[in-house]
Amino acid sequence: MKTSLSQSPIASPDFQDSTLQLEKELHLIKFLMERFPDAVFWITSDAQVIYVNYAACNLVGYSSDKLLSMTVHDIVSDFSLEVWPRYWQTIKQQGCLYLKSVYQTPENQSIPVEITATYMEYERKEYGCILIRDISQRQQASFDLHKTNQILQVPTPSLSETVKSVNPESIFPRNFHLNQVFDYIEANYHQPISLHDVATAVGYCPAYLTDLVRRHTGQTVNHWIIDRRMAAARSLLLEGKLCVNQIAEVVGYQHEGHFFRQFRQHHGTTPQAWRKTQLTNATTINNNIETKELLYKH
Repeated sequence: MKTSLSQSPIASPDFQDSTLQLEKELHLIKFLMERFPDAVFWITSDAQVIYVNYAACNLVGYSSDKLLSMTVHDIVSDFSLEVWPRYWQTIKQQGCLYLKSVYQTPENQSIPVEITATYMEYERKEYGCILIRDISQRQQASFDLHKTNQILQVPTPSLSETVKSVNPESIFPRNFHLNQVFDYIEANYHQPISLHDVATAVGYCPAYLTDLVRRHTGQTVNHWIIDRRMAAARSLLLEGKLCVNQIAEVVGYQHEGHFFRQFRQHHGTTPQAWRKTQLTNATTINNNIETKELLYKH
């Protein structure tokens, strides 16, 4: 007996059961995703958004239809069109990328967020899942706790704390996006820290942190580490309590020669010569002031 092509094949009971089960599982997954507290964006390899949940719509302030017509470049400023290929390659190689950032809402409100981008492949097609979590309440709680600890703790003066007498505000620019980066450098510049250490401490990958700091300051992370060390070294040189090799160790250099080279690069002279020049200039200024005071009295 021949079967007409117009006739629908009759599915077996087992097939129908498995199909219904699959549909139930898909509905459950969608149900859970829609109620997930973090913003979820599914994207293709070319950054086109193909799915968003309710939290994503609430965070961005757009409808799901609007978001599905956008790319991730339009939503996350860190994933701009220029840098996206590099980030996508990193996500593919590592399987996942985690970073902290600041999301700017349509109302121009700044929200600190954690971003997790995960790579997936299905039927030879590449996809990315981007989760964005609002951490403003967590940061506020951490800030409040830090302030409380500062009030309760009684500082004990030490040599390493003497190094920090230089006001960090005179060294680091004010920048909300880089507060954690500069805070870490300020607290640890007297240790042998590197770009990797700073990136690990603030939850960024080194490549992303390099781009972020350069974009906001025009300088590298290593530049700011060296600048802070040089400021501390100048302060200690003027105090005159330590010899140069001690200063080199206190401000984070394991080798005195390395300190000498970097100091000469930044100041065009050796630490000893710089200190002598500064003390001579200070003496000259003081003598001039005393002379003027004597003339004024007469």
